[in-house]
Amino acid sequence: MIITIGRECGCKGDTVGRALAKKFNIPFYDKKGIKELAIKSGAYDRYPNFFAEKPVNSLIYSIALEESVSTYDTPKKAFEMLLKEKSFIVIGRASNEAFKDRKDVIRLFISGDKKSRVNYIQKKHGISERKAENLVDETDERRSNYQSFYAGTTWGYSGNYDLCLDVTKLGVDGVVAMVELYVERMGYAGDK
Repeated sequence: MIITIGRECGCKGDTVGRALAKKFNIPFYDKKGIKELAIKSGAYDRYPNFFAEKPVNSLIYSIALEESVSTYDTPKKAFEMLLKEKSFIVIGRASNEAFKDRKDVIRLFISGDKKSRVNYIQKKHGISERKAENLVDETDERRSNYQSFYAGTTWGYSGNYDLCLDVTKLGVDGVVAMVELYVERMGYAGDK
């Protein structure tokens, strides 16, 4: 079983990922873990912008489109070099598209109301409300551009995910419970 997590900024995606990893006793790969694996495997050298989550340069993007150079297969190829386990949880990096052809994948997107997300980021980083709001907006825009560039899909669009859950309504425990119910319903529980 693979669980991919896409999330809006301030939706506690790492917290949800760690809680799911504990619940299902499978590895969780966050930004730091993915980068470390990529460096060890040599995949980082092959796909440095993908793993560093570098902002997509619009000039390079338009040239790539003009030249018919596709970056859409990058997530799948990059993750194939890294993640060898049968079951794991991975956050971000267009992983929902990288693993979409797997029959045992759960593609999760976590959202929440903006005010709650801004408040969480403000407290987490000890910054002003205005700075937190800017950080939320910039992060969401960067994630959207990244998904578009590397997967050719719309970040956050429900059709690209199996479950879309609101963490501000459900809380972390509620999101974990909903994923657990989905896992049981789909019969993935024995695939750990």
